[in-house]
Amino acid sequence: MRFKVPIRLFLLIAVGVSAYLVYASLRGSGVAGCGPESGCDEVLQSRWSRWFGIPVSAFSVLVYGALLALTFRFGRKSDPTTERTTWRLIIPVAILAVLAVVYFAALQFFVLHRTCPFCMSVHASGLIAAVLILVAAPIREAPDKPWQAEKQVFVPPRIVAMMSLVALAAFALFAGGQAMQKEKTYTFKTYDGRFQFDLNDVPLIGSPRNTNAIISLFDYTCHHCRIMHGHLMEAHRKLSNQLSIISLPNPLDSHCNPNVRQTPPPHQQACDYAKLGLAVWRANRKMQHQFDDWIFDPEKPPPLEKARQYATDLVGSNQLARAMQDPWVEKTLNQAIALYSTNYIHLKMGNMPQLIIGTNILGGTFRDTAEMYKVFEKQLGIKPPSS
Repeated sequence: MRFKVPIRLFLLIAVGVSAYLVYASLRGSGVAGCGPESGCDEVLQSRWSRWFGIPVSAFSVLVYGALLALTFRFGRKSDPTTERTTWRLIIPVAILAVLAVVYFAALQFFVLHRTCPFCMSVHASGLIAAVLILVAAPIREAPDKPWQAEKQVFVPPRIVAMMSLVALAAFALFAGGQAMQKEKTYTFKTYDGRFQFDLNDVPLIGSPRNTNAIISLFDYTCHHCRIMHGHLMEAHRKLSNQLSIISLPNPLDSHCNPNVRQTPPPHQQACDYAKLGLAVWRANRKMQHQFDDWIFDPEKPPPLEKARQYATDLVGSNQLARAMQDPWVEKTLNQAIALYSTNYIHLKMGNMPQLIIGTNILGGTFRDTAEMYKVFEKQLGIKPPSS
């Protein structure tokens, strides 16, 4: 039996792309063409991208690498005994590959609702190769005469059934392990642990797995906060694999913020804007950045009713209504205000926006992004991105 080059080519693609994904995962670097909040970024950062801490791409390298290696045992000089043994090894691995492709494709389409082009290229290449291998498999009963059995290549159906069960058991072990493993909790603490934030739950720009995190306190109606938003979004685009930003609205509005005795005219309804922004996150966190960019884009925030309509268009009326009634919105808002109150009382810092970077608290905005990167380098050790 000789395998044609296309099968090996498909397997080589699957192994190569999988190895690249493993490298990117272990190195903590971004994947080419996958920017922050893209489909591949969300898939590769999801809980389904690992098996007890091991990148699932590593298993792809093993499975497709094993298939590729086994194909080289078939050749002009291979004897029937070797080929029969090889088929008993290659069939269950090919079945396992098919099961894995169906499983991971289903996760992307029906659970995450996002797809990763790199992952799908691995799945497509691996599936084609595995199916071609299974179609070529000599599944038939052994010849009646012993001398014929010695010279022919065959795999009895009962053996295939047993090997299929082995492949199914291996797949069940893998999928079951992913289903049982709990998503790791990433916690950010400040003020010696007085304030703790679960990065899987709090409004976050970036991945909860990033090594560095900062807190951004802002007000949707604050002029300087609009400037800071632009700086932070640039940092997110260029440092998305190193830095996460806890994004907490702190309205300068006496209706919900006891630190404000009298609400200045620019900050009227700031509490309503803050609750609306938190509700958008609660309803569909994928839409949060789009909402923030929209509301911070003009010189002044759009009218509140227009903002509500835009939020409704983003996440849906029913979802937004449920989120507005969720106690989480009030709880998160109060936590942000309490943090601001602590800064105000202990540091006499009442200006906005505020950034908490390590043990340092900065009030106001930066002159430019270069100044911001210098602070990140000094406080967090993050090297400024190349222009």
